[in-house]
Amino acid sequence: MKLKHLIGALALLGLSTTSFAAADAPSGYTKCAQPAATCTFTGTRQVAMGKSGVFAYKTYTSSVVCSLANFPGAPSNSTWCSYAPTTSTSSSSTSSVSSSAASSSVASSSSSSAASSSSSSTTSACKAGAISGTVDCGGATVGTACDGQSESQQPVFTLSDGATLKNVHLKAGAAADGVHCTGNCTLQNVVWDGVCEDAATMLGGTGKTMTVTGGSATKADDKVFQHNGKGGTINLSNFQTFDRIQRLWASCGDCSSNGGPRYLIANGVTINGPVVKPDGTTAGYVLRLNSNYGDKATVRTMRIKGYALGKPKVCVQAIGVQPGEAQVNNGEFWNTAYCDISKTDVTSF
Repeated sequence: MKLKHLIGALALLGLSTTSFAAADAPSGYTKCAQPAATCTFTGTRQVAMGKSGVFAYKTYTSSVVCSLANFPGAPSNSTWCSYAPTTSTSSSSTSSVSSSAASSSVASSSSSSAASSSSSSTTSACKAGAISGTVDCGGATVGTACDGQSESQQPVFTLSDGATLKNVHLKAGAAADGVHCTGNCTLQNVVWDGVCEDAATMLGGTGKTMTVTGGSATKADDKVFQHNGKGGTINLSNFQTFDRIQRLWASCGDCSSNGGPRYLIANGVTINGPVVKPDGTTAGYVLRLNSNYGDKATVRTMRIKGYALGKPKVCVQAIGVQPGEAQVNNGEFWNTAYCDISKTDVTSF
C-alpha cells in the first residue's frame, strides 16, 4: 500500500512539474517568429522574445523582426517571439522575468511603469533635429540626406543634455552624421539601417555619459561611434553591428585642441560581420584610443564573427595629435591601463 502511495505521489509530482515547466512564450501569447524572421500581427501589441520562461518585452505596431537588436535584454539563445492577445496603446520598457507563470503580471506592470515614466517626462515629436526630454519614436524610420564621408554634414538628431531617444530607425542612405550627444544622453534601441558618416558622436565633456542600450548599426565605412568630448564616457551594452565596419569606437585622433581622457565601457557587444576598410579586404580595428591623453577602454563579453587572435586587432593604442599632425598607431594591446580588456573577453562565433 505504501508503495502504491509513493508511486501515486511521484506521478502527481511529475504532473505538477510538467504543468509549471517554463515555456518559450508567456502565458496567453501567440508564437509568431523564430530569430531573424518577422513577427506579424494586427494593431499595436506587446511582443516578447525569449526562451524557457525568460523574456524581454517591447511594444510594436503590425510587425517586428525577431532579433536581439529589437529586444534588448532578451536571452542570447532565445527561440521565439510571441505577441500578446490584446492590443496596446503605450510603449513598454524592456523587462525580464524568471518564469512564464509570472510573465503576464510583469508585462502589465512594465507597461504601466513605462506609461507613467513617459507621462512624467518631456516628450518631443519624433522628427529630425534637436531632441530634448524623452522621445519614443515607436519604431519609426527617420533620415536626412547622406553626403558621403563629409565631416561637415549635420546629424539627423542632436540630443541636448539629459535627452533620451528611443525605438527609432535611421534610414539607410539617409543617416547623415547620425546622432550627436551634447551632454548626458541615452540611446535606447536605436537602429542604424545604414551608417553614413558616423552612427553617433559624443560631444559631451567631463562627467558626461552617452548611454547606448540595445540597438544596432549596419555597414560603417568609417566609425560607428566617434568620441570627441574630452572627459566624457560612452557606455555600450547589448549593441550589435552587421555587415562591414571599419571601427566600432574611436577617440578623436586630431581634433582641435585635442586632449583627453575619453572613456569607453562596453559589455555584451556583438560584431556580426568583418572589421575592414571600405575596400573590403584591408584590416580595420575594433577600438582605437589615445594612450598619451589617458583614454581608457573597458570591455567585457565581446563576440566577433570569425574572430582569430589579431584578426581583427581589438584595442589599438595610438598617439593623439593636434590638427595637421600625423597620428601614430602603436599596435594592439591587452590588459593595460588604457586597454582594459583580456583575451578571454573576446570570443568567436
